[in-house]
Amino acid sequence: MSLEPREYSTTIAKLIRVRPDLLEIHYAPGCTLTVEYITEVQEMRRKVMGNAAYGTLTIIPDDVDYQLNAMDKDHVAVDRSQGNLIASAVVAKATMIELLVKLYFANFQPLHGVHVTDNEQEARAWLSAQLERHASTGS
Repeated sequence: MSLEPREYSTTIAKLIRVRPDLLEIHYAPGCTLTVEYITEVQEMRRKVMGNAAYGTLTIIPDDVDYQLNAMDKDHVAVDRSQGNLIASAVVAKATMIELLVKLYFANFQPLHGVHVTDNEQEARAWLSAQLERHASTGS
């Protein structure tokens, strides 16, 4: 029997598979969100989780920067066709990033539930409820 790693790294983030239906994405302090780097994180997320139905908890530190064109790309298009992503909770520590993430999801609406906040405890509780609901109902 071979053990698969639980942690995976990209240029700007660490991804941790906490359990079969939950992936945490921790962006590195001081990183810059670019189209290239976000695409790398999204591809790693899909690779790690495979065909499992799952939720994500994303933590974005307060000193993260972004390139404006990163907001113009539909990074969740693949998820609309695959349908594996159940729910995404995003914790944005900086008010500007929180607002940008909310605006992004308003423009590129995913099929799954999304909760954006600056409160990690709130995000974890919301995500836990979504995953529990999915486990009990299958939807």
